[in-house]
Amino acid sequence: MTTRLTIPIPPSVNHCYYYKGNKRIKKKTARDFEKICEKATKKYIAEIGYAFPEKTKIVCNMWFYMPDLRRRDSHNTIKLTMDSVEKGGLYKDDRYVMPRIQDVQLDRDNPRLEMDFEIGGEEGKGIEG
Repeated sequence: MTTRLTIPIPPSVNHCYYYKGNKRIKKKTARDFEKICEKATKKYIAEIGYAFPEKTKIVCNMWFYMPDLRRRDSHNTIKLTMDSVEKGGLYKDDRYVMPRIQDVQLDRDNPRLEMDFEIGGEEGKGIEG
């Protein structure tokens, strides 16, 4: 079985920012999530024993386990999650990450997001131009 990075359900992008004039400012909820995710990512890197090389295409498989049946868009959580995992050091640039939502389920007792990562894309087919 592949080791998965497990983190709390991320806040939706709709709840991550507020605006003051022309400035977009991250809310405390988003900043707190980032810290938790960065710490979990560093632990994950220690468990698997590596981080991905620079400019490597990476497939990120995602399984959401929601706390209730409230209507949510799981894809609205991807931006903050990918940025936070990058800050944790698993990869250098989330531009190369291809997120794939595999499933969304209910787990009232243990809501979470589980992710695994693998090298993806066609060999030699970069996005560098």
